[in-house]
Amino acid sequence: MNSVRGLLYAVISSATFGLVPFFALPAIHAGVAVNTVVFYRFFLSCIAMGIVLLLKKESFSISKDEYKMLCLLSIFYAATSMLLTLSYLYIPSGMATTIHFLYPVLVTLIMILLFKERGNWIIYLATGLAVMGVGFLGNSGGSQSIDSVGLTLALITVCTYATYIVGIQKFRIRNMDGLKMTFYVLLNCALIFFINVLVQDGGFSPIPDISTAVHLVLLALVPTLVSDLTLILAVKRVGPTTTAILGALEPLTAVFMGIMFLNESCTLMQVIGIVVVLMAVTLAIVGTQQMKMKNAGS
Repeated sequence: MNSVRGLLYAVISSATFGLVPFFALPAIHAGVAVNTVVFYRFFLSCIAMGIVLLLKKESFSISKDEYKMLCLLSIFYAATSMLLTLSYLYIPSGMATTIHFLYPVLVTLIMILLFKERGNWIIYLATGLAVMGVGFLGNSGGSQSIDSVGLTLALITVCTYATYIVGIQKFRIRNMDGLKMTFYVLLNCALIFFINVLVQDGGFSPIPDISTAVHLVLLALVPTLVSDLTLILAVKRVGPTTTAILGALEPLTAVFMGIMFLNESCTLMQVIGIVVVLMAVTLAIVGTQQMKMKNAGS
C-alpha cells in the first residue's frame, strides 16, 4: 500500500511539474522579469504550505543540523528552477524539458555507483525507454538549431535536480514529515530568490494585470507546492530511481497542454514518444512492485 501511494505521488508530481512553462511563460511575456517570477513562485507556495501546517497544528521546529541539510537541498532545487526557467528564453520550453529529462539517467547512475543500489532489469529498461520517449516528444519535426546558452543551462539542471532527488532520501532528514520538509525547502528558495532579485534587478517587476497575477498564483500552487510535496512523499516511499523514471510524465504533460490550449500540432514522432513514455511508466511500476515483493520475501 505504501509503494502504491508512492507511485501515485510520483505520477502527480511529474504531471504537475510539467505545467511550469504553461504558467511561467505568460507572466514573462507580460513583462515580469524572470527573477521576480521565480521569487513569487516560491514565496506564494511557501505561504500556502505554512497555512496548511498551521491548520493541521503541526510544529515548525527543526534542529540546526536539519536546517543545514534543508538549506543545501534548497540550493540545488532553487538552481534547478532558476536555470530551467532561464533556458526557456533561449530554447523552446519543450526542448529544454527534453534535455532536463536526462536527470533520471543521472539519478540511476548515482544510486548504483555511489550507494550500490541493486535494481532489476525492468527498472533499467524503463529508464532507457523513458529517456528515448522524451527524445521523441521533444522532436517537433523542425530543424531548429540549439542555442548553446540554453543548452548549457538545461544540462546543468540535470545535475542539480538529480542531486536534489537523491538528497531527499540520503540526507539525514529523510525521516522528517513531508509537509514540514516542503515548507522549509520553499521558504529557503524564496529567501534565495528574494536576495537574487535585489542584487541582480534592484527591485521587483510590477505585475501588469490580473491575468498575470493569476498565472503567478497558479505557478506557485500547482507545479510548485503540489509538485514538490508529492515529489518528497514519492522519494520517501519508492526511492529516487523510480520517482525519476516516472518524471517522464513531465514532458508528456507539456506536450498535451500545448496541443489542447496553445494550438500546437502533434507530430508522428511525438505520438511515438507518448506511447514509449507510457510503456516506461508501466514498466517502472511493475519493476518497483517486483522489487518490493522480493525485499518483503527476503
